[in-house]
This record gives sequence, structure tokens and C-alpha cells, in this order.
Amino acid sequence: TYGATIRHAFVSWNQWTVGQTWSNFMDPAALIDSVDFVGPTDGTVFVRQPQVRYTNGPWSFSLENPETTFVPFRGGAKVSSDDNSIPDLVARYTYKPAWGHLTGAVMLRQLKHETTGVNAIDDSQTAVAGSISGRYNFDANNDLRFAINAGGGIGRYIALGVASDAVLDGSGELDAIDGVAGFVGFHHNFSPKLRGNLYYAAAQYDNDTALTGTAVTKGHYSVAANLMYSPLPKLDLGAELRYAERELENDADGSLTRLHFLARYSF
Repeated sequence: TYGATIRHAFVSWNQWTVGQTWSNFMDPAALIDSVDFVGPTDGTVFVRQPQVRYTNGPWSFSLENPETTFVPFRGGAKVSSDDNSIPDLVARYTYKPAWGHLTGAVMLRQLKHETTGVNAIDDSQTAVAGSISGRYNFDANNDLRFAINAGGGIGRYIALGVASDAVLDGSGELDAIDGVAGFVGFHHNFSPKLRGNLYYAAAQYDNDTALTGTAVTKGHYSVAANLMYSPLPKLDLGAELRYAERELENDADGSLTRLHFLARYSF
């Protein structure tokens, strides 16, 4: 939106954080320096949501806002359910050696959908997903950033939710959809004011087409390159070229080529 919005609103006290901010399942420190705000959209976890988080040294644990997205039986528009009664549970460990950082996270989720009336549905399932990400600094001017995310019911957390967490079968039960997504990017400083990035991101989903139908996303990927120039310490000017493809289970596919520009002042 072009209007002013609140993306983060939280309070911190000692080891506790309460409010809306980046999910504990996400590693912001591994994100690509990109012109596109999300960056490696196809392969990254990118979620801001209300949570309660406890951090102790390299460990962090959180209870986060739950929501289940699912595909109706034999296909149809994605449904978002707010019937969850248990928050998403996330545990993360971060290792910070001299060369950068490496972090791993595990998420345990309740997938739930409930209706009333004739042929009412009331089902919940448990899904588990994991993530490994990090940043390797070759030297002061070069680094490699990466992430791999995989598991069941991971759709809402990946690629801005292009895939669903689950599918509803003929008996009204939820089946978690497995997915794997990731990205890798190389960052280089040409000078104190000019830098560039090259990165690739992709995701693949294991749909049971007998349940989901064939009009659901099978996979997608993108490759991008950018140049960022900072004439002043808090002013960034950038240009980024991206190519991307998406494929459905029925083999229909599409692609885009986009040239993206940025002027950003940080304060």
C-alpha cells in the first residue's frame, strides 16, 4: 500500500518480546540486499505476526499467531481458516562464529478447520517444518547468503503464501502439503558506495492432485541481479533485473521479466 502502515509493533523486556514483528521461523539476517523488498521471494520465509518470544543466548522460543490455509476438496480458491486453538510453536538456535552465522529452526503447527450445520467439519492435524539458513563472509567485501526450508504445512510461511498449508479430503479431513524452498545469493562490494547481488530462489510442492486438483502451484523459481549505490550513508539507489517462472500441476506455466528501481532513505 502507498499509505502509512505499522509493520512492527512490539515491546521488549529483558529476554521477552511481545507484539508483532518478524516470525522466529524467519532469519532476517540472511536476506538478500535487494531492490525488491522481499528479495528471494520464491524461497524465503517472510512473515510478520503477533507473538510472544523468549530469548536466552543463542536460543529463542516463540508462540505465534496461528492460521491455516487450505485447498478445498478437488480444488478451488484457497481458504483461510481462523479456527486454530493452539499457536504456532517455533524454536531457533543461532551459531555465530567469526565467519558469519548459521541458524536452524523447527516449527510445530496445528492445522485446523471447523464448520457448523449439515455435514459439519471439525478436524485438526499436526505439521512440522524446519529451516537452516545463514551467511558466510569470505572477507569484508564478499559474502554468501542462503536458506533451505522444508516440511509439512509450510505454505503460509513461504513465498508470500502462494501455496496452501493443507488440502481437505473427501471425508472432511486436512492433509498437510509438503514443500521445500530455498535461496542462495552472492553479495559483493565494488566500493564503499557501490555494491551488487546475484541470487536464485525456488520452491516445490508435493500436491496430491486427486485431492487438490491440478490448478495448484507445483513449483516456481526466480533469478535476479542488482546494483545498489549509496551516495549518502542512509540513501540507497538501486536497479534490479529479475526473471521468474511458475508452473501448475496441470503443466500450465508462466514467466515474467522485470526491471525494478529503488530510491530509499532510511531513518
